[in-house]
Amino acid sequence: MRRPLANYCPLLVLVAALCLACGCRERDQLEKEAPVLAHANLKVDRIAIGGVVSTIPNLPDSAQNRDSWSAMIGGQLGRGRFGTLPIVPSRDVLPLLGRADYDRMLDHFKSLGVCDSAALGQLQTALEGKARFVVFGKIEQDKTDWEQSEVETENKEAKTTTKIRTLTTTRTVLVRLRFYDLSTGQMAWDHLTGGQLVESKSHDMSDFVPRDKKESFVGSVIKSIVNSAIKPDPDYPSSPTFERCLATAFDNVGEYLKVEKKK
Repeated sequence: MRRPLANYCPLLVLVAALCLACGCRERDQLEKEAPVLAHANLKVDRIAIGGVVSTIPNLPDSAQNRDSWSAMIGGQLGRGRFGTLPIVPSRDVLPLLGRADYDRMLDHFKSLGVCDSAALGQLQTALEGKARFVVFGKIEQDKTDWEQSEVETENKEAKTTTKIRTLTTTRTVLVRLRFYDLSTGQMAWDHLTGGQLVESKSHDMSDFVPRDKKESFVGSVIKSIVNSAIKPDPDYPSSPTFERCLATAFDNVGEYLKVEKKK
């Protein structure tokens, strides 16, 4: 069966492994990839949401969508699940810059893939005393895959065969996140996060009209047609929504940043 996102296989393996790892391992990984973030007190050195853009042709990168995605990452990271981090939401960042400068900043980030020094300088001034870090996100892939499998179980006593077909729809969203330390103007963490959700349905595809291995070819064909008419091929389950997958991707980042409970 074809695995989703073959081009990102090594990265997805890493993402999946980290999502299944315990909190200690995630903290160790953050220590290696982003020591500045790992050692920061995020209750004081707050994270501001710079914004989220899309580079996917079929996912409109409108101002409305940007605002929605940016609000989502702020909401996900600031939840109680991650220690209620005091995130500075994008809705508070936007008026500090003004709509025109804010949109221009996100346009440049989408084009360059990084936040340039001019924008970081502007953010440093605007967010002084409010946040030490700022994060930008770029949605790089939104892909849906369909797979099916079939299991046959033979009952020799009853001389019947049960066929169960399972149809699976998998949707994966990849987001590149870049965290910047405004106190130094340097990138603190470059991280690819993924959100993958699966919907599966199983169907009994056993023959309604039993077939005999000794019957003629024509008889077998006729019975196949009859069985197909009675039990047509089922539809794949609906794809998980993009919003749920994106929220899962942001949650996977939150696992790294969550505030550890005092023992």
